[in-house]
Amino acid sequence: MFSISRSSFSTVSRSATHVVKRWKSQKTIEVTLRANVQGLGKPGDVVNVAAGRMRNQLYPMRFANYINKNAQHFQEATIAGQNALQQIQEINKAHQQAVKKEQRIVHLQDLRNRLQSLPPLVFSRAVNEVLPGSKSIFGSVQAEDVIKELKEKHGIVVDKVSVQGTKIKSVGDSWARVELADLGSVELKVVVERR
Repeated sequence: MFSISRSSFSTVSRSATHVVKRWKSQKTIEVTLRANVQGLGKPGDVVNVAAGRMRNQLYPMRFANYINKNAQHFQEATIAGQNALQQIQEINKAHQQAVKKEQRIVHLQDLRNRLQSLPPLVFSRAVNEVLPGSKSIFGSVQAEDVIKELKEKHGIVVDKVSVQGTKIKSVGDSWARVELADLGSVELKVVVERR
């Protein structure tokens, strides 16, 4: 007859339990699809699939990528850190610009005060004496002459662009204007004398 030994019963029982345990241990994992997979989704979708399907089919065929939770947290923290750093850099840049603007205004105010306290700039030029009583001079007093006079005798440095109205061609008193950007301009008295 048919008999079942105790040893074979325990083998059957063990394998059945093993199958049940294996079935319970299969878990799904989250993956990101790289391609359109029928029944799962389209590229960019995050879906749950069996670990075996991912390991044996989707990943080798480059249909999906594993999602690394630690890397995801690290990436989020990195992005947050970069955003905070960028905000700090923008605040620092705005502060530096404000400081530069303040320094420039202080420099221009100092320059304006120094220019306003200057005595008249005196230039001596040869006069055209062909016509009696003529006040016209040979050449002219130009911006370069005013800049040179300010630098050599008074220690004030200004740009050529900022000095205007200085093409003086006659003996006597005239005015030259120095533009100071945001603070307006300063009029300088220029005296041309006979040499």
